[in-house]
Amino acid sequence: MKRSLIILKHALNYITFKYVFYSSSNALSTDGIYMSRQDFYSLETPAISFDSVKKLLFGINMHKRINEVLRMIKATKPLIITDSGIVQSGILDKIRDVMETDGMTANVWGRVVTEPTLESMDAVKEFVRQGDYEVIIGLGGGSSMDTANIAAFMKHNPGNVTDYFRRRFENPRLPLILVPTTAGTGAEMTGDIVFSIGSEKRWLSDFNALPDVALVDPVFTLTMPPNVTANTGLDALCHAVEALMTIYANPLSDALALQSIEWIICNIERAYHQGRDISARYYMSLAATTAGLVNQNVPATLPHSVGYTLTHRYKLPHGASCAIALPYCMRYNLPMCVGKFALIGKFFGVTEGSRKEMALKAIEETKKLVDNLDLPTSLKELGVPRDLLPTLAKEFIEKYPRPHNICRIDIPKAEKLYQYMWDGSIW
Repeated sequence: MKRSLIILKHALNYITFKYVFYSSSNALSTDGIYMSRQDFYSLETPAISFDSVKKLLFGINMHKRINEVLRMIKATKPLIITDSGIVQSGILDKIRDVMETDGMTANVWGRVVTEPTLESMDAVKEFVRQGDYEVIIGLGGGSSMDTANIAAFMKHNPGNVTDYFRRRFENPRLPLILVPTTAGTGAEMTGDIVFSIGSEKRWLSDFNALPDVALVDPVFTLTMPPNVTANTGLDALCHAVEALMTIYANPLSDALALQSIEWIICNIERAYHQGRDISARYYMSLAATTAGLVNQNVPATLPHSVGYTLTHRYKLPHGASCAIALPYCMRYNLPMCVGKFALIGKFFGVTEGSRKEMALKAIEETKKLVDNLDLPTSLKELGVPRDLLPTLAKEFIEKYPRPHNICRIDIPKAEKLYQYMWDGSIW
């Protein structure tokens, strides 16, 4: 843990200097790339408000401190929310074995579904209300952590989950510990709870949904198969890049986002091809957690909206559906993000050319990265009929609008964006 905190401290010191130091010439110098303040932010001195979890524990074998966390919360009756894959992988047993050293046992609800639905959220609501629990532990990917968050809230709040789209939760939730087993969603660092109602993505956002403790152990990601590594890792990349493409970007969010991007670019293919590479897994976990912190404070933009129009129709994992759109949405936002994307180009090893040339190369390299991870890079490759594009564009704007995207978008522009995504061309 001490090593993890030291690394994070040095990283923050490094990126704060590297990315947000203003020189006396009123320009921002970043390894030879010079830009005005307005190239990054709409205001010269942007106001910053940052939310975070109460406590983050990050590091190798950090799961062994679960009893310490439970003692801190003063809870002795835990319910673990997870999925069947985590049960079968042996990860659940590792947590329970540690608990047993203190004579503690935990009940388990292992019925989390991939891409949670209202029905699955109702099921966990009914289960948690029937038991005597003092703390909820979400163990797994984003689906398990979101489901655990619903369980924690609905234990002592009346009615149905959908009631709280229209009003705030009346009563405090149970204490909540989130333990990710993937490196991507960053749900352990956010107050967003995402699930589907029919074919539509919906979410509850509440500051009180931030967990009491995020316990992140990269060891738990060693068993992720390559496809999960790719999908969740690219989800983290989308969180970080999208944070650069919003009117709410600020020096702190950009510093964290850019560092997350660098960690992912340097490690995702290593983790994909050699899953037992603990160094790659460590930095992918750190990148996902950091990108989750950014996502809590700076909203997602166009790639997530595109992803929501694709996931249900084509049974795509969330990360893949967003990643398909990422390079095209970067190109759409390029006029307002040249300097930031040029920095991403440097992470890919681009060292020559103008800022715009480096930024364009970064977009091309992002698309190549998605392809290298064996995921589709165009809607045509995915099998989307060309005549469906206007429908998707309309849904994109009407159901999942992003008014905070740094470049404004409407239905005609969205149709053009979807056309580029179908063709697979970076214009």
